[in-house]
Amino acid sequence: MKAIVVGAGIGGISTAILLKKVFDEVTVLEKNSTPGGRARYFSAGEFRFDMGPSWYLMPEIFEEFFSRIGQENYPIVKVKPPVKVIEGKSLEKAYGEFTGDNVDERYLDKVKRFYDFSKKFVKKEMSYLDFLDREVLTNFSALFNTLDYFNSLYFKDSLLKKAMGFSSVFIGGSPFKVPAIYAMINYAIYGQGVFYPHKGFEGYVKRLCEIATKMGVEFKFNFSVNKVKIDNNKVVEVSSDDKKESGDVFVFNMDYFYADSLLPEEYKVIRGKRYKLSPSAILAYIGLENTLDLPHHTVIINGNWREHFESIERNSLPSIEDTSYYVSYRGATDKEARDLIILIPVGTGTSISKELVNAVIKDLEVKIGSKIKASYFRIYGPEDFKRDYNAFEGTAFGLAHTLDQTGPFRLSMKNPRLKNLYYVGQYTQPGIGVPMVTLSAMILSKKILKELS
Repeated sequence: MKAIVVGAGIGGISTAILLKKVFDEVTVLEKNSTPGGRARYFSAGEFRFDMGPSWYLMPEIFEEFFSRIGQENYPIVKVKPPVKVIEGKSLEKAYGEFTGDNVDERYLDKVKRFYDFSKKFVKKEMSYLDFLDREVLTNFSALFNTLDYFNSLYFKDSLLKKAMGFSSVFIGGSPFKVPAIYAMINYAIYGQGVFYPHKGFEGYVKRLCEIATKMGVEFKFNFSVNKVKIDNNKVVEVSSDDKKESGDVFVFNMDYFYADSLLPEEYKVIRGKRYKLSPSAILAYIGLENTLDLPHHTVIINGNWREHFESIERNSLPSIEDTSYYVSYRGATDKEARDLIILIPVGTGTSISKELVNAVIKDLEVKIGSKIKASYFRIYGPEDFKRDYNAFEGTAFGLAHTLDQTGPFRLSMKNPRLKNLYYVGQYTQPGIGVPMVTLSAMILSKKILKELS
């Protein structure tokens, strides 16, 4: 039997590896010229950049994945401090800093309970009946209260409250919208720690490809699937203009909305329902001439924190005064890295603003008290997400993790009307983030093999 995986993101490559243990043939088709999906990488002269993920959290999930495929764990190092959170005003020095020390033990104990509780469900495809589980009922308030409300029960200090709320961005949401249960991410950050994979996510993606290739998985790049052929309620072929690939089982690791657009009306999954999207992002990739006094991960919160999130919901750009942003400086951990990446969360459907990017760079220089000397500079934004990933409305992460888009309320892992079409990645269960799409691959591969047995 032959499996076709469309999309060489981490979810797609991981699924291909797991399926190759049973399938005679597995072929991965990738729209772009390099693997990784949103975890792609690129080089520019002497500089190398991870384009997407920069946080390696929940290491036990990766350990489980590598154990399942009979491989050694990928090497990682712990990042210290896990993150620095700076509060201030635009173009002014910081008036508050937090580096992850002295987090309230009561808070860590509570979010650890959330974390341990959630592991019971993130490793399976949840059904609606799971909401009747005793532990779910016990933690019901954590599903209906917001992350911001929950954090306010433990922290009165503005900076600490925001430091515990910024993690919502990792799951494509706002602390004023996502359920309190997602405070579990703060246990991953402040309880377990933040890690860095050897040679970054470029190294991690290359390792996955190396394992897959040795197992016999075939990769075909520059293969942009734009047509799906169906016969007798089964997908029999996908094509990219004049290139075609047939198979017995198909796994789509591409944008769910785009995948749905390729199907005839009677086979669509979304069918006009409105979903809440995660933000998009404007990223600046900077090749540095100088070293900086920065930790690996920095979050800078300027002005009105809530207003920035509200601008995202309005699908507009934040004002310069109320722009919060994230900074990745790998050189703090990896002495060979000379890149600086700035990420500004913005609403979907917005455009790149060079004025906003330049203002953020000036603000960062003020906050750290030194000049950023760049030999290379590239801006990437919502239109690039659309072009490179067929991302619906330019979303950077897919579906936001609101209550009505959590667990069984997320998009299905299997097309209900096509016998052999499955979906993996950030749109499905369990959700957004490298650990979650890795779990998605493990859940889906098990589901496929069970249905075929």
